Amino acid sequence: MNVSLAITVFIAYWIAVDILNRRGWLEKRNISAYGPILMIRTERGLNLLKKIASYRRLWLIIGNIGIPAVFAGMIFMFILILLMDYALLTSPPPPSDITSPRNALLIPGVNQYIPLLWGLIGLIVTLVVHEFSHAVSALAENIRVKSMGVLFALVPIGGFAEPDEEKLMKESDRSTRLRVFSSGVISNFITAALAFSIFFYLLGFISPSVAILKSENPDLRTGDVVVEINGYRVYSMEDVSKAVSGEEIILTLKDGRKVTLEGITGVKVVGLLEGYPAQEAGIKVGWIITSVDGVRVNTLNDFLNALKDRKPGETVKIEYYNGESFGKLDLQLKESDGRAIMGVQVEEYFAGVAFSYYYASNVLSTLKNIPSMLLNPAGWLFIISMPIIFFNSFSPPITDFFTSDLGYWVFYALNIFYWIGWINFYVGLFNCLPAVPLDGGRVFYDVIEKFGGRRKAEIATKIFSFVIFGSIIISIAIPNMPR
Repeated sequence: MNVSLAITVFIAYWIAVDILNRRGWLEKRNISAYGPILMIRTERGLNLLKKIASYRRLWLIIGNIGIPAVFAGMIFMFILILLMDYALLTSPPPPSDITSPRNALLIPGVNQYIPLLWGLIGLIVTLVVHEFSHAVSALAENIRVKSMGVLFALVPIGGFAEPDEEKLMKESDRSTRLRVFSSGVISNFITAALAFSIFFYLLGFISPSVAILKSENPDLRTGDVVVEINGYRVYSMEDVSKAVSGEEIILTLKDGRKVTLEGITGVKVVGLLEGYPAQEAGIKVGWIITSVDGVRVNTLNDFLNALKDRKPGETVKIEYYNGESFGKLDLQLKESDGRAIMGVQVEEYFAGVAFSYYYASNVLSTLKNIPSMLLNPAGWLFIISMPIIFFNSFSPPITDFFTSDLGYWVFYALNIFYWIGWINFYVGLFNCLPAVPLDGGRVFYDVIEKFGGRRKAEIATKIFSFVIFGSIIISIAIPNMPR
């Protein structure tokens, strides 16, 4: 019903725009309509842009930095597109959410990986930064800006500025044009760097909470936050270990409910390494290790601590539950990469409950490590695809897996700066592509024209534009073709 209502309202809006445009009402008010998108022009705000542009030396530096940045992004993105084409043609992926046509569009609410509110904030900031940077750069180069305004499609979707194109293209020199064309891209990159810097800073104010990730108990739901276990306040995995002393386990949830757990606590064997003591001793996948050398194992952390200072050749006594009965075994630890191990792959088993702190710790540590990933191309690829393959936003129930002394607002701030950073980064890179009407296409044309003349520049730009936009089309068509 919500989708149908939204479509109905948008169609009604589009019809109204078309009627007003045909009657000349929009033109009289200096408004242009391109389908459902309105360009609402005004000269208000130009004085502010002129004040910003008065720092001419700064904008010349930004423009000069932007030129090599555009070429670096151009090479990176074009190679990425060629690799994508090769993968699509040699190993076509099956239809999926990732390959859905709706997810090829960077439109919040349409693209299912971009949340409506946070994505819209990020997109508006990105468009305003990009367009107004072109205008400020033009003013700094003494090129008049005729107007500025808002792009409107039922709701504001961005801003724009209109430099004097004739003076820019015919009267200015090539270095001026390149700086103006590149200013939008470099401004997006600078905005992305600033937004991500704030995002990484704010990550330091959140930590994993004790929440339910999954449970066999019907009284517990994913996202339920546990505040006490057996009357003991819990904030971490270490607190969970200390809170369990007997057979009874009573969870007190944040909403006030109390849930009693019955069952075994320990670590569940999910894999065995061939040729290591656990397999040779007869341990099976599915068994639960409940103690090591008489020390009870309640969490994965307990198990790791029990083996942390052991040496190869030492013997440990373990107790286990095999699904029917308890038993004991002696194992002689074996060396692997300088560590003493049993040869088991395990996961925490807490009376049928899986807590979220390991998942939350992994998410948090991965996000914090993103800056170090930028030292290699794989890190850049990770950031480009991050909302799809790894992290979307701090939204329920994920927010229940974290806690912060600053309060819940910190998650709103994290979402805002995450999406401002990511969309600015992605749009900046996309605009580097050597295809008209993208900024990279205009820079590419101007440089080719300098060395090869106008005719060669036109041919080269058309070829690259065809390859790039053709690649985008086949990236949507091939995965969704009937087989």
